[in-house]
Formats: sequence, C-alpha cells, structure tokens
Amino acid sequence: MSNMNLQGLDKLDRRIISNLLSNGRESIANLSRNVGLSRTAVTERMNRLEKTGIIKGYTAQIRASSNENHASCYLLISCERGRKDDVSEGLKEIPEVKMTSIVGGTYDIISLVEAPDLHRIHYLCNEIEAISGIKDLKNTIVLHQPVCR
Repeated sequence: MSNMNLQGLDKLDRRIISNLLSNGRESIANLSRNVGLSRTAVTERMNRLEKTGIIKGYTAQIRASSNENHASCYLLISCERGRKDDVSEGLKEIPEVKMTSIVGGTYDIISLVEAPDLHRIHYLCNEIEAISGIKDLKNTIVLHQPVCR
C-alpha cells in the first residue's frame, strides 16, 4: 500500500485531506464532525495517510500583510528563446510573485502575483515587464477565488 495516490483514496480520506488543505491545524474533533467519522477513525486514517506518504507534512503559511483583501493577477509570459531560466530567476527576486510555473503551449511561464491593491499590481507588472528575456507579457486579474487551499 506504499504506492498509494490520491486517486486510490476513498471519499472519506479525500474529505479529510480537503479539510486539512484548508486548515492544516484543524482539530481531530472538528475533522471528525466535518467528515462524519469518530475521532479514533479520523486519527487512524490520518496516521495511514502520513505513513503511506500521501500527507507529507504540515506547514505554516504567512501573508505578507494582515489585510485579507488583496489583488491577485496571473502573468502569462513569453520568453526570448533560451531565457526561461533567466526570467524565472528574475521573478524569484520579487516577493509579491507567489508562484511561477514553466509551462508548455502558448506561453512559457505563468506566474501568480499578489499585492495589496490593483495600483501595486500595475507597478509590479511594469517592473516585471522590464526583466531581461521577456518577449511578451499578458496579465489577467483574479476576480474571485472560490477554492484557495
């Protein structure tokens, strides 16, 4: 059973994981209520999920600002030939860049930028656009995030 993956889990295991992704510090009592199992059953399932490597650990995530309201923007970046790594390194230097993925298809890199407001997003987009190796940059503002784990 050591080669388990998410697809092999039953509905209850998936509900436990979903709850933990939303709140990694959720109490066993609350998990038990949310999932509809006894505390003992939830604890046993969590132990098994940890032992099989499905749950790799529990982490803390911090927000740069205590203000819950913020603006988010995805950047769709096309790079000059052979410059993806250079552009990725440049993006790493900007703390508001929360995620960067090198992708195949129409664009070379997709990045998520979070800032306190749209004015700051505009400023950051101008700063990012100047990174050496970027051929074209399009941005799309996030209007609503129904799932954010």
